[in-house]
Amino acid sequence: MSSAGKSLENLSLSDSKESLYSSLTKAQSEMDAALNDSFDTPRTMRIIYELIKEANIYNNTHKASADVEALAAVARWVTKIVGIFGLDKNAVAPYDGLGWASSATSSSADPKETVAPYATVYQEVKKEVESLGLSSEALDALLKTDVDAEFERISASTSDLESIATPYLQAVSKTRDELRRLAPTSTSKKEILSLSDRIRDIDLTNLGVYLDDRPDGQPSLVKFVPKEQLLAQREEKAAKEREKTAQKEAARLAREKLEAEKREKAKVDPKVMFRSDEKFSEWDDEGMPTKLKDGSEVPKSQVKKLRKDWERQKKLFEEFQKSG
Repeated sequence: MSSAGKSLENLSLSDSKESLYSSLTKAQSEMDAALNDSFDTPRTMRIIYELIKEANIYNNTHKASADVEALAAVARWVTKIVGIFGLDKNAVAPYDGLGWASSATSSSADPKETVAPYATVYQEVKKEVESLGLSSEALDALLKTDVDAEFERISASTSDLESIATPYLQAVSKTRDELRRLAPTSTSKKEILSLSDRIRDIDLTNLGVYLDDRPDGQPSLVKFVPKEQLLAQREEKAAKEREKTAQKEAARLAREKLEAEKREKAKVDPKVMFRSDEKFSEWDDEGMPTKLKDGSEVPKSQVKKLRKDWERQKKLFEEFQKSG
């Protein structure tokens, strides 16, 4: 076995009948053969590609029932291979992280100081959830989880920011997922949804973390995205909301103006509605114009239209008098 193949032994899985574990075991075996075959690089890339494709199919097929540990095992093995091959310049042996290593992380940095902002968000979320007095088997288990111990375990082998922050972010994400599940039937629905939005749009966005909410009860996905990009998206969303609010307010004011104009118009007695019009010189007892300014009779075609206007005004005036 090649030296690269030996470095993967700690990730070998026991025989399993589950398809994803079987796919991982098969990929490990094929990778070892490819490395022993004059380091067949094209073949190794195909092996990685096929395994990732199978993992994506498995995740999309099983959705909420997907085995997270199996998916994590695949991700960690791919991460290790990528590190061994030198494709991630920021990765550090023994490549036990999860995903691409962050270029902003220094191997000499104190992991506790590096992860402090993420741990703080987790502690604040936990405290607020506890203050809501909610309870469910899943939520109680999440709040009792020793996240710090998981951080200690991971930070012992890597200083990669995304890897050591993952325990706190996963805890926050899972807690939020459970809150959203409880919200519809909770008396604290408003507070829960407000906290849920704040976690996603403020707390995690400010850390450069995006929560991808998925349908059908699937757990949200934690994604590391450049902070500047998330902040720009948040501002764009806020700007659209402000524009939408401004449009609603303008529409409201327009409706109020129209209603006010209708109320003022309704106050006018149909008997006087045409008397201020300089086009006419004589009116009948109902206030209908009978002669034009030059003394000629009002054309019948015009009388018909004026009568319709008069009837409409009469109806409005009567309704106004009843309401008064």
